[in-house]
Formats: sequence, C-alpha cells, structure tokens
Amino acid sequence: MINYQSSVPLGKLPMTRHTYAGREPDAPWRQAADERIEKIRKGDLTVSVVDAAGKPIEGAAVKIAMRRHAFHFGTAVSARNIMGESPDEQTMRKHILELFNEVTLENDLKWPGWETEANRPITMQALKWIQDHGLRLHGHVLVWPGWKRLPADVPKLRDDKEKLAARVLDHIHDEGEALRGIPEEFDVINEPYTNHDLMDVLGKEAMLDWFQAAREALPETQLFINDFSILSGGGKDTKHQDHYYNTIRYLLDNGAPLQGIGLQSHFSGSLTPPERVLEILDRFAQFGAALHVTEYDVNTPDEELAGDFTRDFLTCIFSHPATKGFIMWGFWDGRHWKGNAPLFRKDWSLKPAGQAYMDLVLNKWWTNAEGKTDPSGRFLTRGFLGEYEVEISVGGKTKTVNATLGKGGAAVEAKMD
Repeated sequence: MINYQSSVPLGKLPMTRHTYAGREPDAPWRQAADERIEKIRKGDLTVSVVDAAGKPIEGAAVKIAMRRHAFHFGTAVSARNIMGESPDEQTMRKHILELFNEVTLENDLKWPGWETEANRPITMQALKWIQDHGLRLHGHVLVWPGWKRLPADVPKLRDDKEKLAARVLDHIHDEGEALRGIPEEFDVINEPYTNHDLMDVLGKEAMLDWFQAAREALPETQLFINDFSILSGGGKDTKHQDHYYNTIRYLLDNGAPLQGIGLQSHFSGSLTPPERVLEILDRFAQFGAALHVTEYDVNTPDEELAGDFTRDFLTCIFSHPATKGFIMWGFWDGRHWKGNAPLFRKDWSLKPAGQAYMDLVLNKWWTNAEGKTDPSGRFLTRGFLGEYEVEISVGGKTKTVNATLGKGGAAVEAKMD
C-alpha cells in the first residue's frame, strides 16, 4: 500500500467504474415508464372562447403557459439559508423559486431544533417566506424516536413511562398547533427501524398515540412516516423493507391516520436498478397511501453516473401512479450534508445530474402550447398536471385567465367583450 496523503487528487486515482442494470438507452423499462407518465401525469385542457353574445369565436389566438407542477418537486434547506443575505444564500433562494415547488426545513422542525429558543424566530421567518412565495412545506419531523435524536431531558424520563409519554404528546401538540395551517405534509415518525428507544419503553402502541395527537394538532395536514434503506442500497435491504412494511401495516390496521409513506433514498456505491425501484414502489403502493421520495441524493465521484441515475430514478418515481413527490436533501455542494449535492457544484456550476433534473422537470415534463380556436371556438391540448396561465387574444383585445389542470382535465371559458 502507498499513502499518497493529499498529494494526488481523488480523480487521478484508478477506481472501479460503478454502474447499474437498466442504464442502457434501450433498456425496456424506459418505454413503459414514458407510457405511464403520458397516462397518469397529463390531462386534457380545453379553452372555449365566445363573444359578448355567447357565440363561439373562431381563430382566437390562445397561448397556454405552465406555471407549476401538481407533482411535488422539492428540496431540503435550512431556515438560516433561506433568510441569509450572503451572495450564495441569495443564489440559493433564486434557484429554489426556479426549480422547486416544495421545501422541507433540514433540521429546524426536528424536536431539538424546535425547542431551541434562539432558533424559533428565524424558523418562523423562513416559514413565512415559504408561504409568501407559494411553496408547499413538507414538515420534518415530530418524533425521531432514538435517545440521541431527542432533547437532552427526554432520555432522563425513561424510568417514568407516564411522564415520558406525556412529554412526547405535549411536544407534538406544541409544535403542531404552532404550525397549524402551514405544512401540507408532516413526518410524524422518522426511522423506526434503527431509532426505537421510545417504543422500547412505551410499547409500539405509542406510535398510534403520536399519530392521533398529530391529527388533533394538524387537522388539515397529510401525516407521514419516513425511513431509509428502502429504495437505496441496491434494493437489497429486505429486513429493513419488511420492518417498514409491517410497521405501516400495524399503524393502518389500528386506525392511525397515516396518509403518506416517505422513502428517503440516499444512494452511494450500490445504485438500485430501475426495475427493482418499481418493484419496491409496487409493494408499498398496496397500502393506498401516497409515496414520497423525501431525501434524495447520490454520493459518487462519478458525475456522469450520478447524472444518469438521477434521470432514471426520477423517471421511475414520476412514472409510478402511487407517488406524489420527490424531495432532494439539498441541491448545492456548498450546503450539503455529504458535500455532494445533486444539482450544483460549490461554484454553482451545473452538474450532469442538475442538467438531467432540469431537462425532465422543466422541459420534457413541462407544457407550453399555442394555437387558434376551431369553428366551435375551442382550442384543445394535453398537458402535464399543474397550474397554468392562459392568454386569449382576438380583435386587438387580450384576456388572461388561470387554470388548474387535474386528472379529470380542465375547461376554461373566456368571454371576449
């Protein structure tokens, strides 16, 4: 063995070239995925134009511009970065608004962060910024049930079950009621496979109490469970997958108001083949709850590999009928827990994975259309589900209306006076 210390850049050393099954351009899963996307992620949009008397106008110019996806595309970010004024933080905010429609606060809403008095004001400021800019909030997390993940006083209650149970429920009510009306989704429990100290003391039935308390505190929020090593690791961690499946089954069978299943998706050396990703999604879709990738990243020095995998993994997720969203755990190397974020290098240059994300989310899966109304006064197109701005022009007059395209389609009528 030779110790080069720091004299040789990592990229200059020989390394095993990793890949994954299904990466090939002609891999058979691709066509099936594209067909599912066309079917489940798009709808018919009809624009009808009439005159003041209600008669159809032929030849009216129609422009349809997509403004926001119905599917959730998001990122984790800290409250301090959202509210910061450094050049990098300003750039972060710009990209958040350009690239995402959902945000999760990285640590600020976790129990210890929430109860840190100095952190509360900036957290609330960041939440207001999120609301003011029309972004969805995925809350993370009310109970991470390992001693190391809890405020320092909580493990000291382990010998008093009654006080321990009350402390957890009081926290859920405190945070939930303070945030009521803000988060669209909230992780109630995080990583129960490896973090189960609270359940070891209180029993697994305590999880039912936590979900019920979350429902009381957050009546309009979708409640999630969240765990790792379900889609990642080559899809081979069957013990972890089985535990997660059985935990969800137990919660639902006992009346927990669980509506979403979080799949963290931190990838490194072993990249899960797309067909295996789809198999696992099929298994967890059986519960009828929304599936949501909550913490995506891919930690490999091979940027080309990361780009291809991001393209293919995201395609799998978007193509599955049970999935609702895709959140990456940070998008810039300068503020990322692994220093290897999916989209941007530290100097804000775009990585191949960032280009793949933009090519899909803002191009291939984005709809802009234009044309003229037919003799019946109608213009028809098919677009990706989401929010649209429709501009109609005729006789020197222009009218703009907004439309929401859902699975059942949308019809817009414009009366041109």
